[in-house]
Amino acid sequence: MYRQIATALLGKRYRPFIAPVDVRLPARDEADELVSTVVQPDVFVVCDPAKLDVRGVRGAPDWVIEILSPSTAGHDQTIKLTTYERAGVREVWLVHPTDQTVMVYTLVGDVFGRAAIYEMQGTLASTILPELTIDWSTTRPSV
Repeated sequence: MYRQIATALLGKRYRPFIAPVDVRLPARDEADELVSTVVQPDVFVVCDPAKLDVRGVRGAPDWVIEILSPSTAGHDQTIKLTTYERAGVREVWLVHPTDQTVMVYTLVGDVFGRAAIYEMQGTLASTILPELTIDWSTTRPSV
């Protein structure tokens, strides 16, 4: 997935990342040393280059993809999803390799709407960045 996203973004100002990269999610305008929420999404895209610094990213990415594994699924679907919503991540994909499904959460106002669920077949475009499409025939995330 990262490779497809990175290829689609060549020459654009948006930046794709793959873990491990720290994403600092300040509660307000707190100084970096006071930020207590730091996550490392599996794959993510940042549209605002001002959020990038030598320590990683400060502020919410625009699009986050988490690959669920048996050891992280509960944490990703509860704690991290709530954290992403509160931080203002515009779109989150929770990819279930075992079930071959993707749950897509899109921020509506300041809350995630109901998840749209897709099978990992054909292609799937980001709702907020429709030029970014994942072709499932060439991508099979594994746990």
